[in-house]
Amino acid sequence: MGTVMSFHEKYRYKQLDLERKALKDLSLPEVEAIIKDYFEPFLQKVHLYRQTISDMCLDYAIEASLLGASFGRFGYYGEDILNIYARSEKQLKVLTDDLFDFWMFWYSPDDVMIQSLYTACQGFLYYWWKDGLENAIRRYRLKLH
Repeated sequence: MGTVMSFHEKYRYKQLDLERKALKDLSLPEVEAIIKDYFEPFLQKVHLYRQTISDMCLDYAIEASLLGASFGRFGYYGEDILNIYARSEKQLKVLTDDLFDFWMFWYSPDDVMIQSLYTACQGFLYYWWKDGLENAIRRYRLKLH
């Protein structure tokens, strides 16, 4: 007789393995440079909390990258990036709203800056989502999954 194994355990093991492999492609200096590119105008006003906010942006970049990597198999099998984005749009929107809410805790902008901050959060997370997706597709093509 074989050993009875839970599907939840197997799914969790495969998910952790995928995340471990996806995190190997993520470069900390690159993430910090992209944080600076997207959020420098906003970070200047909250210079006392710059490190805390940068660390949180780093966490969200990792989450967005892992989200994109989890949809890599769809791209490998030929699905268009817009269709893949539609599959994960709800989860990415939750991440975007959470990051924006975190920024609003530290930052008190006027109405014009609120919209540009939200747009910066969207662009930042989309960049990392797409980066994770492209790296996952590349790993699938190279049979590294």
